[in-house]
Amino acid sequence: MQKSVNDLILANKKAFLIGIGGVGMSGLARILAARGLQVSGSDAKRSKTTSKLEKEGIAVEVGHRGDFKERPDFIVFSSAIQETNPDLLSARASGIPTFHRAEVLSSIINPGISAVVTGTHGKSTTSALTSFLMTEAGLRPTCAVGGEMLNFGSNVVLGHSHFFVVEVDESDRSHLRFSPDVALITGIEAEHLNVYKDFEDLKHSFQCFIEKVQKTGQTIYCADDLGIKEVVKEHPVKATTYGLSATADFCATDIELNGFTSTYDLHERGRKIDTVSLKVPGQHNVVNSLGAIAILRHFGVGYNRLLRPLSEFRGVGRRLEVKLNRPDILVIDDYAHHPTEIVASLSAIQGLRKKMTVFFQPHRFTRTAQFAKEFAQSFYLADRVFVTEIYGAGEENTAQVSSEMICEAVNQNRHPEIQTIKRSEIISFLSSQSTEEETIVFMGAGDIGDIADEFAGQFESAYLH
Repeated sequence: MQKSVNDLILANKKAFLIGIGGVGMSGLARILAARGLQVSGSDAKRSKTTSKLEKEGIAVEVGHRGDFKERPDFIVFSSAIQETNPDLLSARASGIPTFHRAEVLSSIINPGISAVVTGTHGKSTTSALTSFLMTEAGLRPTCAVGGEMLNFGSNVVLGHSHFFVVEVDESDRSHLRFSPDVALITGIEAEHLNVYKDFEDLKHSFQCFIEKVQKTGQTIYCADDLGIKEVVKEHPVKATTYGLSATADFCATDIELNGFTSTYDLHERGRKIDTVSLKVPGQHNVVNSLGAIAILRHFGVGYNRLLRPLSEFRGVGRRLEVKLNRPDILVIDDYAHHPTEIVASLSAIQGLRKKMTVFFQPHRFTRTAQFAKEFAQSFYLADRVFVTEIYGAGEENTAQVSSEMICEAVNQNRHPEIQTIKRSEIISFLSSQSTEEETIVFMGAGDIGDIADEFAGQFESAYLH
């Protein structure tokens, strides 16, 4: 009989993580290592993340060959790993127990007091801010977030208490493996329809997720979001709400957005609390902060321990992350890969320079085909848009989907100026251009961020010399 993953973790066994360089898997690797397990893993290529893991004492094999240097006691994989992966096939053929990442993570956090953040948009920032606020409040949580928390320089916080903060993905139904004490849902839009039958199926998964919240726990959701409100209307649940709606339990008024900072008046259940200052841009981050505040208040943290840390939160890597800021050029790296996210991000940074140029890398063929028209409408705040090849993220392009679909849809609107560009040619193209008070945005959930780093580094070097 196969041992449970909880038994294997408690016995400090050897764990091998396939795709250990991914943001979710690298975070889990760090948590397992901190719990005394001997952790190693494999990844298709070497990266900054794998190099960091190796410096932390976690062995990484480059490539998936299926020949383990030392037989692990169990294997961890994510939904990004194909069933044909040599490491996964070898493990199953050898009788080594295999577990999905979400199963391992849930077995770690379920015995504790957990806050799980999920939803279509804003998960990483909301969970990162929650992690920072709880840490600053002295709750010493262990946290796992889908991006680098800039205040910590890591995608994890290794705490020493029974509190956990975890960002959980709904794209592969991972959220259904958790039974949290606090469930925060940022919102639900028609996404991941390569996994779900339709939008109703996606909404039903969130209904099931809410039902898995501990009986003594709390559901928190954004009152501005139509998708989650439809779920709650059909299946009423006692919940705490947050958002810009005046009827939300936690709401913001008198919002002032000023570049990369913002202020707003915070109200809790109709009572004005104080003025909140943020150093992350955009109205969407005002909303994200309200969600984090709602979690902290549920855990009994007073405002005397909240207001200062709110103003010190630096955000999450690749979420409107400034790579270069000079009078003539502002370079931003952003993870937005859905039309709603693109509008939110571009709205947050509009007007910072005279003009805005976006280099967009579409993510997944299915998403590009589904939202081509919506993508076209989402770039209206940009002056120029360049669309690279699609980052497939493991998908096969069975329907001959291309970036041209977005360009054709934009050209019907006649704004902005748009064309395709090869990812490999972006740097040389920009090097041939003059920049004058321009914002350049590298946008997408694939590897476009590497180009942002390279360009910013080259520009800075040329400027200094």
